[in-house]
Amino acid sequence: MDSSSILDRLDPDQRAVAETFGVPVGVIAGAGTGKTRTMTYRLAYGAEVGAIDPRATLAVTFTTSAAAELRQRLDGLGVRGVASRTFHSAALRQAQYFWPEVYNCALPRVEDRKDVLVAQACRKLGLSTTDQIIHEISGEISWTKQTNVLPEQYVELARRDGRRVHLSLDDVADAIVAYEEVKQAACVIDLDDLLLCTVALLATTPEVARKVRTTYRYFVFDEFQDLSPVQARLADLWVGGRPDVCVVGDPAQTIHSFAGSRSVYLENFCVSRPQAVGLELKRNYRSTPEILAAANAVNTVGVRLSGVRPDGVPVEYASAGDPVQESQDTAQWLAERHREGVDWESMAVLFRTNAQAEGLRRALADNHIPFSYHKGEPTFKSGVFVGTLHSSKGLEWEAVVLGGLHDGALPHPLATTKDQIAEEKRLLYVGMTRAKSFLRVSWPQTVDGRITYRCRFLTGVA
Repeated sequence: MDSSSILDRLDPDQRAVAETFGVPVGVIAGAGTGKTRTMTYRLAYGAEVGAIDPRATLAVTFTTSAAAELRQRLDGLGVRGVASRTFHSAALRQAQYFWPEVYNCALPRVEDRKDVLVAQACRKLGLSTTDQIIHEISGEISWTKQTNVLPEQYVELARRDGRRVHLSLDDVADAIVAYEEVKQAACVIDLDDLLLCTVALLATTPEVARKVRTTYRYFVFDEFQDLSPVQARLADLWVGGRPDVCVVGDPAQTIHSFAGSRSVYLENFCVSRPQAVGLELKRNYRSTPEILAAANAVNTVGVRLSGVRPDGVPVEYASAGDPVQESQDTAQWLAERHREGVDWESMAVLFRTNAQAEGLRRALADNHIPFSYHKGEPTFKSGVFVGTLHSSKGLEWEAVVLGGLHDGALPHPLATTKDQIAEEKRLLYVGMTRAKSFLRVSWPQTVDGRITYRCRFLTGVA
């Protein structure tokens, strides 16, 4: 494929990213601006002109689906050999290969069912083993490892950080210690340990670092705003101070700080590297101008999106008497969009918490609307997509409903610090920018008989 024809398919901002090599490149890519397309064409162009060797290139994503999509797109452009992997899959390959070489024994088995081990630890301490408690303790365990917090430091640092848990911090600290004991007795490590093991191999064994850096000389990192301290350390060890690295992300879509993510690694990427080039992608190809205006009104970081699509219909803001009525109104709105020609699979309803979706599921069933309910990482099934705002990251639909947007739900009641409130606002921005042509924002006037008010972040946009 002719290299000039590759670049002709990109807009000027995308083209600047695709043809800049030999220096570190930091890209702030707004929602819907063609981030994956730009990365793909950058790799294809670089391979075509000899700026990179695909077989010596590591492209790091945050999900297996994103890694698979990047590989598929590269295949479509005739580019072979790029290692497109998640942090964990890349770390696993390296740890399994080098651990026996360094320690004369196999890497312990990686146990990805953390909830089972956490439940054992809770039973050992006589703590509750409800799904909520298991989920919260699991999250705190990951946070301590991703941010290098020792168990004995947990109570002090969790209190300072405003960690949101229902158990006492002392109980959580005890559970973290018990979890490590259960894990050790089973001779296993978890996915967070896997990253720590790989960091240790690269940081303490120069020969391992040399071999890895010989294998990979060119790097692309996606979703760089979501890096934790451990992931940032691993990325630095992989790159080894070399210039051929491109990072892409959006501070406005940082919604995983509770798990240790810190957008500062993206925001300071160019500041900490004097030779680095900072670029921006601002042209949004996904949403109508009306939807972008609503999203820009709630966003205070990252880039301000500009649209290329023609005018569409206004964003709909609506209140209902209570959550039951709101669910019925939502079902009717979805049915109207379907009668206008929008497929069920091209619509989504997003909430702050899973608990808010219960009434909607009944309303959709009562109105014979097919839907798939997503509690964790999305799987693609038929029907309207009913999930949390967190689960919508990286996805898009023709029509989107953001439901239950009242104070007490968004921001979440456990979000109390300034940083936590800011993250809740970014969640709303992420939800809004999932919509292509139709966006409905709704809230109940009462919940369980209590008067409620619309989400404070909507002030000035409705």
